[in-house]
Order: sequence, then C-alpha cells, then structure tokens
Amino acid sequence: MQSQLKLSVRALACAFWCAGAVSTIHAADAPLAVVNGVSIASSFMDRTVQANIAQGQKDTPQLRAALKQEFIARELMAQEAQKRGLDKLPATQDALQGLRQNLLIELVLNDEFTKNPVTEGELKAEYERQVKVLKAAGDLQQFQIYSIVVASEAEAKAVQAALKSGQAFDAVAKSKSLDPSKDKGGELGWFLPDQMTPAISNVVVNLSAGAVSAAPIQVGSYWHVVKLAAKRAYQVPGFDESKNLLQSAVVQARRAALLKKLSDAAVVK
Repeated sequence: MQSQLKLSVRALACAFWCAGAVSTIHAADAPLAVVNGVSIASSFMDRTVQANIAQGQKDTPQLRAALKQEFIARELMAQEAQKRGLDKLPATQDALQGLRQNLLIELVLNDEFTKNPVTEGELKAEYERQVKVLKAAGDLQQFQIYSIVVASEAEAKAVQAALKSGQAFDAVAKSKSLDPSKDKGGELGWFLPDQMTPAISNVVVNLSAGAVSAAPIQVGSYWHVVKLAAKRAYQVPGFDESKNLLQSAVVQARRAALLKKLSDAAVVK
C-alpha cells in the first residue's frame, strides 16, 4: 500500500510540475516547508491534493505527508541542479521555454472555452457536416482490427511463426503484445480506412475476414502483426453516441480559428 501511494504521488506531482505549475508565497500564507531558505507554498499542496482527488484518491493525512516529502525532495534536487549550473545550459533554457509556452497555450485555450463553451448547436452543425462528407464518399466499409505490437522485426516474425503453428491470436497478443489492447486479445475496434495508419490500412483493406498480415508492418519504432476479424458496411453513428468525437472536432476547429485570427493580426518578420 505504501509503495503504491509513493508511486502515485510521484506520477501526479511530476505531471503537475511538468505542466508548468508555479507556486508563489503570499504574505499571509505560511509556507509548507522551507528548504535551504527556499519556501514551498502551502497553496501548491492544496492544488496538488485537488489534482489527486480528481484522479480518484482521497484527501488523507498520509497523502499530504507523502506529497510534502515529495515536494521537499524535488526542491532539493532542483537546488542541486542549479548549484551545478545545469539550469544555465542552452538545452535547459530551450526546454524551459517550451514548458512555459505549453502552459500558456493550455491556459489561453482553457480561458477561451470557459468564456465561450462549446454549444449543442455547434455539435449538431459539426455532426451534419461530417454526415454530409461521409455520404458524399459513397459506400464505405469498416474493418474490425486486432493487432500484436512488438519492439522488433525479429519478434514480429516470431509472433507470426507462433500463429502459423496454430496458437490463437488472442493468446499470443496477451503474452507478447506491448499495446494495452493485449488485455482484450489485441482487439482495437472498428475503423474506416482513413482512420488507420496508412501502412496498416494498405494491408487491411486487402485482407479477407479472419486473415493475418503476411508480413510484419512497421509503424514508427514498433512492429505490428495485424488480423482482420471482420468487415461491414459503414453505418453513420447517431448524434448522441458521437458527442465526444464531435466535441474534439469543434475544439480543434475553434483552436485553428483562434490561431488564424492571431496570425492575421500578428507582425511576423
């Protein structure tokens, strides 16, 4: 239990810090701790506890004690990096600038969507637009894909040999695949061709139902052995079941529109 708490604390604290969270001490606030003369704000603890609660944990004395220990440890390590001059390295300055920009981008987008939330009307308009595009594309097919993902071509060929020897695809996926889908025997779900990576799509559309790719497929630094479980005529999902995807599409369109507005008004030399 204790080791699980420490791991969770480290992961959440690191995510919070890497997102660019900055804590300042107000005159009326008592610091959480003072490390070699550097104060850690109590408000930092409060925000991090809330982040932990949002991830399903409870606000307990044990959690706060573990967080405090983690904050002190991080401050000590940060101070040591500064003593060694690592914060002055050009690569460090570039990385810090990138973190700062990522935080500010997140803040401005959060502000934009807090002030102007996505409306039901926008979602319906995006749904109608997508349906129109899909209908214009004619008869479409969806493909039910299973995949085993490994780190090398040699491992992928070993997987194919195991399948050819009669081992079940789902069993091999559970024992060999690096992808989270291994828990479902390698099942990824149903996809249209343009929803798949081209390297995989080009193979899948030519497979018969139940067939496995004849050769390993490289995608980035990983290798895939793919099985086409079934294919079917595509049916446009209803509005309600599409809302999450529609929300994402509207957010991306809004982000692009904001960027265009800023770019049009900017002076770039």
